Amino acid sequence: MDTSLLISLLGAISAIIVSIVGAWLANKNSIILQTRKLREQHYILYLEALHNLAASESDKESVKQYVFARDKLFLIASEEVIREMLTYEEKAVGQESKIHDEYLTKLVKAIRKDLKIKDKDFPEIYLKKANK
Repeated sequence: MDTSLLISLLGAISAIIVSIVGAWLANKNSIILQTRKLREQHYILYLEALHNLAASESDKESVKQYVFARDKLFLIASEEVIREMLTYEEKAVGQESKIHDEYLTKLVKAIRKDLKIKDKDFPEIYLKKANK
């Protein structure tokens, strides 16, 4: 076989392999970014529902929205976020402010960690109720 033909054949095969690997990596990166965006949207929806629930505890629509947002998180959230969310519901809801704020802060930190947001000195947070 002629060397120039062999070199051309190796070059064509290399180009095909590089393009396949490039397409695969681009697709993988696209899926990762789409998943992260979806998680972000669900976390925002969850926190909005939590806020609305805290603002009007007796409103059935707020409870319904919270449960719906919470159930969506079971599909997309990390295990750590789900664990912190369940712990928050079990140990913080209906408790005194200090205990509630501690568990809420842990939940939000887990969400931020899942979104790859780095925190050095994240403060303790709380839900602020509207004055009536």
